[in-house]
Amino acid sequence: MPLFLEQPTYPRGPDGRGWNRLSLNAHFDRRHQCGLQPTRFAALYEALTGRQQWGGFGRCFVGHPGSCGSCPVQLRRLAREGGINWPDQTPLLLARVRPWPLTPGALFADPASGRSSLELSPWRGGQPVLDADWVEILNTPGLLISWCWQDERGEAFWLVRSHPTADTAIVHTERIGAGLRHELYGGPGLPRLAVLTCHGCCAHEDYHLRHLAADLAHRPGRAPALGTGTETPGRLPGVPLVDLARVGSSSVIRRARSRSHGPSTVQIGWDVPFDETTVTALAAYAVRLVAI
Repeated sequence: MPLFLEQPTYPRGPDGRGWNRLSLNAHFDRRHQCGLQPTRFAALYEALTGRQQWGGFGRCFVGHPGSCGSCPVQLRRLAREGGINWPDQTPLLLARVRPWPLTPGALFADPASGRSSLELSPWRGGQPVLDADWVEILNTPGLLISWCWQDERGEAFWLVRSHPTADTAIVHTERIGAGLRHELYGGPGLPRLAVLTCHGCCAHEDYHLRHLAADLAHRPGRAPALGTGTETPGRLPGVPLVDLARVGSSSVIRRARSRSHGPSTVQIGWDVPFDETTVTALAAYAVRLVAI
């Protein structure tokens, strides 16, 4: 994973072979950058996947290679510090990008240019529950992100949490004809939570099922009342090739063919109340299927 991102070098010479006194590029800030300080979604994606390239990251505090091992930025990430305080009983949040206001009179040297912060809200929208920056998202253990999308309110993406007790969840799988049946349990000796029947290929991994089971097993003691909030979303933005539906007492997930798997239809029978908590767990499951 590249951490020290050296500033690019540009050729010098007569007009046509480099910058000249008429080029605006000569007036912009060009410094070494830190691969652990993303300032936008594309840089966050690069940092999460180990593909950092110069541009889109914050300035390196040290200024020379070879000192990353003692840099406080990297030490904070290795110590799993500097992340957000994830709300309890919430597997999924909506992150909206809020550009910083420009500094009056700063022109080309404005430090706020191209910078932004994040507002984190419940996945169905509403008032923000947290404000965060890009580095805090990167430093939060167990977070996955969806693909980014643009709507009338700006740039946005999903944040989904990896449940800390997913390893204790149990998935019993058996073949039924041409399909597979998965029974989900929150742990040994706990009641069954749901039954997933895959028609066609299984377009999921075992850990997807265990995180769904963990989200369902750790429901609040008092389930919310049924109402309009239990409506199943047909398709979530930023989650391509995945459609959700409610058919009778079951939920259905349809995944279109992709490069990694064939078409799949999953029918889910719930052993827990189909309330807002269950719909949220279902939405989080759908985001995890395509999360980065």
